[in-house]
Amino acid sequence: MVEDHVRKRALVTGGAGQDGWYLINLLLAHGYDVFAQSRHAVDSEIHGDRVHWHIGNLTDEAFLRNLLVTAAPDEIYNLAAVSRPSISWDIPIETALLNSLVPHRICEFIRREAPTCRLFQASSSEIYGDTRAEVQDEDTRANPGSPYGISKAYAHQIVGAYRRQYGLHLSCGILFNHESPRRPLNFVSQKIAHAAAAASLGLTETRELDERGKPILFNGKLYLGDITVRRDFGFAGDFVEAMRLIVQNDAPADYAVGSGQAHSIAEFCEVAFKVCGLDWKKYVSVDETLLRKVDSHFTQADPSKLKAKLGWQPKVDFLGLVETMVQERVRILKLSQASTDATGT
Repeated sequence: MVEDHVRKRALVTGGAGQDGWYLINLLLAHGYDVFAQSRHAVDSEIHGDRVHWHIGNLTDEAFLRNLLVTAAPDEIYNLAAVSRPSISWDIPIETALLNSLVPHRICEFIRREAPTCRLFQASSSEIYGDTRAEVQDEDTRANPGSPYGISKAYAHQIVGAYRRQYGLHLSCGILFNHESPRRPLNFVSQKIAHAAAAASLGLTETRELDERGKPILFNGKLYLGDITVRRDFGFAGDFVEAMRLIVQNDAPADYAVGSGQAHSIAEFCEVAFKVCGLDWKKYVSVDETLLRKVDSHFTQADPSKLKAKLGWQPKVDFLGLVETMVQERVRILKLSQASTDATGT
């Protein structure tokens, strides 16, 4: 294992996202000198002046190279991506460039100029597509069905190819669904948490909009697509612990990262509204226009390798995760209501 007391330099791409926030905090706690990239300006108060932020587009080859040279990292955590399968259909070329070509360019930079640098590539359970396997692990056949899944599969394969060909310390974490109170509202988990919180406060309509441009809670209802879809939901804070363990291990490898349990969207709704003492069936309706033509209907990780080889154990279970998300949305909505009452707008 790499010793923690050595002050190392880490580069986190996509650092302004959910995973980036948890990972940067973790790396700072371990004494890293952290460099982070974001496409847009970030609130410097989030991490104070402890992070060296670089704002720019990774698909700009000159920007990417300058970032890698300037950061001169010992470790790279590539989290940047077009992160939703549904959005990838709207911007398939950008998805391919960011999710596939950028990781390839990072591998090539490491090969040519920084062969001792270690890479963590954020892979995805979407590489499996609508698999028939009961559980998915590192050896499950890839069969992606969206531009997002296909682009992630390319990156996954190219990282593995460079590792085998050149003996570099390049690893992938095949990340299953992972949520947190920092999840953006355009993800179904956070939409559910937000709707439950709003309903508990007596709201029938929210200011926040869904992908149809309508309030997330509209006429007292939350409209969702296929609620029978089952996902392996984990906590993002636990997942970044796995990322760091993977990079610190002496031998590079790929690992499936998930809780090992699957829950339907309906179950997520049931638990979220139950946190607020509400019956979810009174608030959730299926809107067929939100059904995806291509979707992974069942994902469940087999994280046996990660647990056995690296000793990883998730600390937050499904019930605790959903409860934390709902409680945070309640807090945010109460603050918003208080602000509105104070200003009279």
